[in-house]
Amino acid sequence: MKRRIILYILVLFAAVFSVLAWLGSASSGIPVLTYHHIGSGNDWLYVSEADFEKQLVYLRERGYTTISVAELAEGLSGRTKLPTRPIVLTFDDGYDDNYQAALPVLLRQGMRASFFVVTGKMGQPGYMSWAQAAKMRAQGMEIGSHTVHHYTLTEINLKEMERELRGSRLMLESNLSITTAVFANPFGETAPAVVELLEKTGYQAACSSVVGLNRPGGNLFMIRRMSVPRAKFGLWDFRLRLWWLNMLDRLEL
Repeated sequence: MKRRIILYILVLFAAVFSVLAWLGSASSGIPVLTYHHIGSGNDWLYVSEADFEKQLVYLRERGYTTISVAELAEGLSGRTKLPTRPIVLTFDDGYDDNYQAALPVLLRQGMRASFFVVTGKMGQPGYMSWAQAAKMRAQGMEIGSHTVHHYTLTEINLKEMERELRGSRLMLESNLSITTAVFANPFGETAPAVVELLEKTGYQAACSSVVGLNRPGGNLFMIRRMSVPRAKFGLWDFRLRLWWLNMLDRLEL
């Protein structure tokens, strides 16, 4: 009787482990990760340089290839073929540590990222300059829009919203010769009116804060992302987040 109970327990553990492994196994969905600061700040938005580099090494060793948001949009729409295991790394707000700290790590690991800048704050203390953004773009990074003033778009009227979207895109065009821009919603907030204006003002795609993976046929102006905060348990935090993304995708949540 005792042996039978032990056997049942072992079978149960094996079944649970198999289900969890399946839920967390790599899916065909494409992950998009969100960063803000790279450095030693105390806020949860800061990921240390050492942790960031470990995360990139982890991705590279598992066969991931970094692509831009524009390339993701082209692939999801079926216009181009994506690499075998694509992933998008995004940075919101355009802080100067993106240039000073994140860029060197990305270049060392042979990876790329998309940086969404608040165009009205370019060159201000704590933010990257247009010259720095131009250098990043020349080194293979994507520069996108995060509006002019970083307002929550769902809290302003349509005229202000259009000024934020169109003005930011025109500033990117004027300073960086970017004619087809990508966008990230401030605070991740979006609405049907925002999507409509993004298309009207000449954007190719937009990132939201909806958590999940991205598949062909999805809304290109509602690209799903997951934030990467300061690590509490080293690389395990990062691995758990990727596992969680795959689990959500398996369950189609």
